[in-house]
Parts: sequence; structure tokens; C-alpha cells
Amino acid sequence: MNKVSNPKFWNDRYLDENTKWDLGGPTPILSHYLKTKNNIGRVCVLGCGKGHDAIEFSKYQNDVHAVDFSEEALKDLKQRASNENAKINIHNKDIFFLPNSHEDFFDMVYEYTCYCAIDPDRRADYFSMVHSILKKNGLFFGIMIPLDKDVYNDEGPPFGVSIKQIEELTANYFDIVENQFSKYSIEPRKGREKILVLKKK
Repeated sequence: MNKVSNPKFWNDRYLDENTKWDLGGPTPILSHYLKTKNNIGRVCVLGCGKGHDAIEFSKYQNDVHAVDFSEEALKDLKQRASNENAKINIHNKDIFFLPNSHEDFFDMVYEYTCYCAIDPDRRADYFSMVHSILKKNGLFFGIMIPLDKDVYNDEGPPFGVSIKQIEELTANYFDIVENQFSKYSIEPRKGREKILVLKKK
């Protein structure tokens, strides 16, 4: 089993504070998006970590479900949510088990730094899972990173991400709504991440 598929690997990262992907707050890309498109409904935040983006969704009265199999990450989220009086449904579980309990359930599935952290061999399984838990016409809103690492040869996490590969994996059950860089990316991530919005067929 790839080490990244084991919750202990991630718990240790949080305990060691080895979490370079964590911005310490919501990504400006999401904050900008929610200023105009905030009434989404039921949202699933995959691999939510400490939950900065989950809390951002909750500020707009969305029904937020934050999922992570790292107990250490969720301890931080629970404390922060309590401090900010944020209403969030927190699920300590492996994202790949979500179809067992949440089939055709979400209006949006949100992705940021989860896809690049899973075993690359499970990427087809990932999008099958996303398709399963979304309602018909539901949206996958992903900020896909890092685009500047080789998908097949570079070690991770994070593992390299290819938009072309994602298009191939999702062609049969998603339509592409948006595929673009964002001017709201933080400086170190400019040109390294893209907004990818997919609509379930």
C-alpha cells in the first residue's frame, strides 16, 4: 500500500507540523468565487485538512461536509469551527468510502490539495467516487495543483497533476465547464494551479 493511503502518514505530518500545503486560511481563489456564487447548497470538501476552505463555505450558509481520514487534522478543524461558530458536518473517513453513505448527495464537490496527495494509481477511482456522490448536474470545483511536476516520474506527495489526464479520466461522465488559471492564486502558486470545474452528466 502506498504510504499516502495510510492515515498514520498524514497524522504524523500534522503532528510534526510538516504541512506546507496549508495556507493558514482559505485560498483567495475560493474567497473570490464565493462572493458571487455563494448559495451552492450541499458541499463536500475532500481531504479538508484543517478546514480553512470548509469554514469559508460555511460562512455563506452552505451545508458543508468536510472529509478527512486524519484525526489530527480534524482536531484542529473542530476547534476552529467552534471558535468561529461555523456549522460544519465533519467526517473522519476515507474519501473513497463516501459512495457507501452519500450517493447522489452533493450539489458540489470541492477539491484543493487532496487529489495531488492520493496514490496516483487511484485517480480513476477518485473521479468515479466524485461522480457517485454528486447529484445529477452537480459540480466538481477543483483547484488542481501542482501542474509543474511530472505525473509519472516525480515522487510525492504532492504528486504531479495533468489536466489532460483528468480530461481523459472524466470524459465519459463529466462536461468541462471551466479550465483556466486564476489571477487570485497566491504568488508561489501562480502558473502552478488551475481552476477546473466539471459538471456531472
